[in-house]
Amino acid sequence: MELKSDFFTIQKLEPESSSTLKLVKSKATDDLHDLKRKIVLMDKQECVFVRLDDIVYAEAKGAYTEVHLSTKKTLIVCKNIKTFSERLPDSEFIRVHKSYIININYIEKYVKSDGGYLILENGKNIPVSVRKRQTLQDLVDQWAV
Repeated sequence: MELKSDFFTIQKLEPESSSTLKLVKSKATDDLHDLKRKIVLMDKQECVFVRLDDIVYAEAKGAYTEVHLSTKKTLIVCKNIKTFSERLPDSEFIRVHKSYIININYIEKYVKSDGGYLILENGKNIPVSVRKRQTLQDLVDQWAV
């Protein structure tokens, strides 16, 4: 079926096969999944779309939060760290201190001495609070070989 006008032509396209439909559906699902894997951060007057995988850690700065990315960029967001704690997925992020939430995929070492701290892949040392040590230890035990 084809509709014509002086400006455009509309043609109904028939799918070539069920595999074409599956491919289109798969692509649409992947695109939707990618959107779910992002978070929108308000940085000054911009809405910045950030992949969750790119967030290394978030640090509380009073009513603001500094979000440190794998690209070495830091965004200052007008939300407190509790908001991040509630919105970031527990499967990838852990609050290890009242001032820090870290992406567990960026942990390089957990040093138990000197009060306990984490060393991230970017070299940053993140303190682990006494109250969060057991949660972190449970994670370590879960991953231990």
